[in-house]
Amino acid sequence: MDQTIQSKEFRFLTKGLRTIFTMVMIFTIMGLVVMGGLLIIAIFVPEKAVNSILANGSISATLQFEGMQILLADQVAENIRFVKKNVVSLLVASTLYIAILLWIVMLVRNLLGNLSSGVIFSVANSKKIEWIAYSIVVISLTVGAFRTYIAYTVVQLFKLESQLVSTDWVKDVSFHFSGINWTLLLCGLVIWTIARVFRYGAFLQEEYDATA
Repeated sequence: MDQTIQSKEFRFLTKGLRTIFTMVMIFTIMGLVVMGGLLIIAIFVPEKAVNSILANGSISATLQFEGMQILLADQVAENIRFVKKNVVSLLVASTLYIAILLWIVMLVRNLLGNLSSGVIFSVANSKKIEWIAYSIVVISLTVGAFRTYIAYTVVQLFKLESQLVSTDWVKDVSFHFSGINWTLLLCGLVIWTIARVFRYGAFLQEEYDATA
């Protein structure tokens, strides 16, 4: 009786989580479509036309960084310039990151579907978990460079480097694109270890089925 209750609770939990990840997948797909649309617009819209609109319009801009919001002065906001190469590169990188996140969400969703169906220790599940781990490791190795490139693009758009250096507070501005997110890397390694445990469990399950 207790095992039946626990089995029902486990299936209810996995089905609920699968529903949540389905919603996350839908929103991620929508974000990917929006990012792809922005990328197409950025590629085909003339750079001079965008800069002409920016020059004739009234612009106010704010920067948010680690919970801090900075309202830029009017003279700084007016210096914004659309640089197609930088914007397109940023949108391409953002699209790739959203695609990786969508890949992870789809893998987790499929894994939860297998678990809710009673398929736990299997080679297919272990491969899904391994791919999740590999994706997280890739993100951990590149997220630092991606965040730095976002900052670099913002600085280039607003010409903040010259604005900051012109003050007495800042001597120089530099960007470092190397770095590892050790928290994500550790999570990826832990998930990879779990995948190996699932694969060994699948091996034991096959041995048990063969001798039963």
